[in-house]
Amino acid sequence: METGTITRIERQKSGAPRYNIHIDGEYRLAVHEDVLVRFALSKGMKVDPEELASILEAEEVNKVNQAALRFLGYRPRTIAEVERHLLEKGFAAHPITSVLDRMTKAGYLNDRRFAQEWVRERSRRKGYGPLLLRQELERKGIATEWVDEALAQMGEEERASQIQEVAEKRFIRLRHHPWPTVERRLGQYLLRRGFSGSEVYPILAALKKRHNEGE
Repeated sequence: METGTITRIERQKSGAPRYNIHIDGEYRLAVHEDVLVRFALSKGMKVDPEELASILEAEEVNKVNQAALRFLGYRPRTIAEVERHLLEKGFAAHPITSVLDRMTKAGYLNDRRFAQEWVRERSRRKGYGPLLLRQELERKGIATEWVDEALAQMGEEERASQIQEVAEKRFIRLRHHPWPTVERRLGQYLLRRGFSGSEVYPILAALKKRHNEGE
């Protein structure tokens, strides 16, 4: 294509902020309103191949950005989750990288903050232990350093109180069974919740004494 002239700009009937661009009397492309404004596209404007390529690239980045914002609108996400979603949508790697870098710098994406909030929420409301929380964060693509830091924010006293509370709730439901049954079910439950054996065994020992005393 040689240099052409924009002969018509019309808003799409869907109501979305998108515009059809006609060059030399023929429809050539559609762009988001942000791209239209950024390049100051207007009727009578001359467009050469290089400029058209820049417009098309900006439009692709805008599509990726809009898709990412919609995905983030439901709940916070990690960088890896957003990247995976965009790749599944069929977008190319280059515009995805550009959008992720921009969103990270703007604070829309922050894996460190995500890890801290995830640990705080899941440990206090769900009663999940550190091993399970680590698995969840690693599956979400959080870097090890942010996982370690987030888990470290749980002090020893808080972790001891947490497992005690989780164990107590479960023990109340099981205490009418013989101790071997209680020990097996409660122990397996606490391990599945992400607590280590070194945390679980002292709890079981204390509850065994109470169980034998006929609480």
